[in-house]
Amino acid sequence: MHIIKYFILSFFLFPVGNAQNFYSSSEVATAGAFLGGRMGTQAIHSNPALLGVKAGQITEVIPIDTFDISYRVKLASSGNEDDLIEMESRLVRDGFERDYIIEEEDSLFSLNAAGFQDSFSAYNFSSNLPSLFSDYEILTDTTWKVIEKPKIQFRVQVLATSLKDTLKSFRKNTKGQLKGFDTKVLFSDSLYKYFVGLMDKEQDAMALKNSPMIQSISADAFVVSDTAKVSNKIVPRFSLTFPMRLVINMNSNFISADWINRYIGADMVEDINIKGDLLGSIPNSGIGGYFGLNTGVLDMTIGSYGISLLNVDVFSKVNIPKPITEIIFDGIRFNEPQNISDFDSKGLIVNSTTFSYGTKIDIPRVPFPTYIGVGLRYLNGIFSYVDSYEGEITTKSDSVNIFSDISVAYIHPDQNKVASGFAFDLGVYGNINEKLSAQLSLIGLGGSLNSTETNIWRSTKDIHLSNDDITDMSDYSDSQIDSINTTFSVLDETETIEGKSVSVPSRLNIAASYVFSNNAHFKASIQHLMKTDFIGSVDPRFSFGVELFPEKFYPVLFGVSIGGISGTTFGAGFGLKMKKFHINFAGTQSGGIGNSATGFSLSTDMRLYFW
Repeated sequence: MHIIKYFILSFFLFPVGNAQNFYSSSEVATAGAFLGGRMGTQAIHSNPALLGVKAGQITEVIPIDTFDISYRVKLASSGNEDDLIEMESRLVRDGFERDYIIEEEDSLFSLNAAGFQDSFSAYNFSSNLPSLFSDYEILTDTTWKVIEKPKIQFRVQVLATSLKDTLKSFRKNTKGQLKGFDTKVLFSDSLYKYFVGLMDKEQDAMALKNSPMIQSISADAFVVSDTAKVSNKIVPRFSLTFPMRLVINMNSNFISADWINRYIGADMVEDINIKGDLLGSIPNSGIGGYFGLNTGVLDMTIGSYGISLLNVDVFSKVNIPKPITEIIFDGIRFNEPQNISDFDSKGLIVNSTTFSYGTKIDIPRVPFPTYIGVGLRYLNGIFSYVDSYEGEITTKSDSVNIFSDISVAYIHPDQNKVASGFAFDLGVYGNINEKLSAQLSLIGLGGSLNSTETNIWRSTKDIHLSNDDITDMSDYSDSQIDSINTTFSVLDETETIEGKSVSVPSRLNIAASYVFSNNAHFKASIQHLMKTDFIGSVDPRFSFGVELFPEKFYPVLFGVSIGGISGTTFGAGFGLKMKKFHINFAGTQSGGIGNSATGFSLSTDMRLYFW
């Protein structure tokens, strides 16, 4: 039964792979919706265009309620809408082309010419109309709206000097008098300028300037104004993953804690129904599982440049055919061969060394800031996969026959045999307005691992055991068992071939972000893993998330996704901002909630930020 043991060990010791990894705690917490995270190092692996967004200060704005006044001409009224449609057609034929609107009020229709910016334009248009429209009426329309205006702040300048020593002496002598006031020094036009106070109203600044305290310090003090600036805490000038980030993804096609609790330890001899339920719960495709891991150390961004020297992805996948589980839990019936050729296993470990760059571009027809980014990835790693397999188990009344023919391609984890290759990243990011932004990226485009030498292990076994052989084997020693296995081996060899290549799946990301308020940002994304022969086809993943209190020191994130390799996924997480050091924690459950979940993800990352 050596081949059955091999299957069981493959399932439990080499569990499964997932090519649709998350790449940051922000992604995990929002089930994939928060692409790019808080920019900085997280942008390297989601969209290099985000590196082009500049750091620094931004102008603070305040909302103002206002209105627009426009004029319209009420040309005619009628209880029959068709009459007004005919009048509109006549006006157009006569060369009076305008924005005409037919409105209904109290079962009476009216024909209006709208869009005049002043009453003179409306009157000039009306005076040239045919006599049919002599009863026209000029009306005003008011449209309320909210505009954003730069916030102005006021200070009192009490000193201007070209000598730094004079500034130091002045600050020392006035320290006691100005205690409790906001002060600022600005070097401009070869002068050190010293300001006191920070007020939103000019009259408050004038009152401070005229106060006895300020007059005793500087009789020549005066009020200055400037637009208010706030630090841009979204884009760091420098960021560093320290010491590391880690994301673990595990998933099964149906196994959950509830399933394990129900069947592990159950007496299937006494209760046959439990065994029937267990076998019925296993999909016809077999038992499949997925494992994915992504980790990085010392990712770094400086301005518009990003570098990642160690970014390791682990993809793996295994499938145990349903006939194997039926044999284990229900045995095999005489003269009913069980085909177990659906067994499959794949594994891939790849490191990406990435250099990325982003910049702003000017497109005349695009009215909002647009950024593009590129990245070059050097890939190296190892892989293994079942190249072909045929297997069958047959029992008769007096014997058991097991046939197995497996071919496995793999790279031995030896420094001289590591596969390598290159891939490219492309990205676009648009800051549509202060609330809405969108992005698109292709990550790992054209990536593959190309090996100079690949091992091919071929093993063929044809086992025939009688009932007497099986009885005798129960008392055999390990050396005797090994000796019998050798006699059953038809072929067991490993050869080395050249030029084997495995495609590393690239990712298409489409995402949008909407700033609903200072305390709530909404996220959405579509992620599609490109089909390769190695990974196969994976459904697109649609993700929706929200970040609460993003500007506080404790942001909270939630998200949900559908599709993808894990199906429906729920995520949550939080962060802690301790000045320049940020740490994040996140987790997901997929296929269900609590004990009914068939998969999970866990993540943490720690980063240093400098603005």
